[in-house]
Amino acid sequence: MRGLIVVNQSIGHNQYKIDRFLEESRDLGIDLDVVINDGHLAKIENGEIVLSIPKYDFVLYLDKDIYGARILERQGYRLFNKADFIKLCDDKMLTLIRCANEGFPIIKTLPAPLVYVDELSESNYKFLDHVVEELGLPLVAKRVYGSLGEGVYLIDTKDKLREFYKENYRGPLLFEEYVKSSKGRSLRALVIDNKVIGIIERNNPSDFRSNYGTTNFSLNYSGNKKCWDFAEKISQKLNIEYAGIDFLYDENGDPILCEINSNAFFEEFEKTTHINVAKLFLEMVKNKVSNEQK
Repeated sequence: MRGLIVVNQSIGHNQYKIDRFLEESRDLGIDLDVVINDGHLAKIENGEIVLSIPKYDFVLYLDKDIYGARILERQGYRLFNKADFIKLCDDKMLTLIRCANEGFPIIKTLPAPLVYVDELSESNYKFLDHVVEELGLPLVAKRVYGSLGEGVYLIDTKDKLREFYKENYRGPLLFEEYVKSSKGRSLRALVIDNKVIGIIERNNPSDFRSNYGTTNFSLNYSGNKKCWDFAEKISQKLNIEYAGIDFLYDENGDPILCEINSNAFFEEFEKTTHINVAKLFLEMVKNKVSNEQK
């Protein structure tokens, strides 16, 4: 069986995933190639999609480039994860919308209206009064797209909220209630093929974002039954093949959904839990591709 790993040109933490997949693939009889998605992967010419790669049995798509993912799927490639799921998770607001009305506890969230002007007027800023009225201060302001805590801010005054909005209004934004009881702490449940394989608690004593910076550390929390059951329900509802589901602690210590990551890094998870994520992931891929090719 031949597979391809597609990775963003800013490889970063994906290097660990690549190395682990290459290591485990040998014992599973899988031949893996790696290509960097640097703009040479595909083009549309004479009305047809033209790819620069041969045919593979599957693609491990370690990127958030939704255009590349949809092009590969249009040409018949089987992606892990699929383009629709990558898009759902990459857009934090779409994630929460999809999980709403399902009986799941979710952080109180307000999406920002789109603004098309070159310069904000006072009427545009009036939306911020509504945000403060609904969420209070401090509150969390987020750019819809971002990873590893980037683009996430704790706002404690109206002036800072106004400044954030002025600097970021051209992109999609959301505003969330600040869950003080979860300051610097979160839970991540890792899911493979609709099943939770383990949970870690991430801690950061220096920041309200548990996954930001260099002072954070993790503990094995696989015995957290409430979080485990919650994550299983979400994974089954969304038919998740692979993802990291992130939760905060509410004031009673119960999990509340924060976000879902389709391309979740697993270096920290493997080292904390000693669970072989790469092997389990590739076993799932091999079984699914084999069954789908019959």
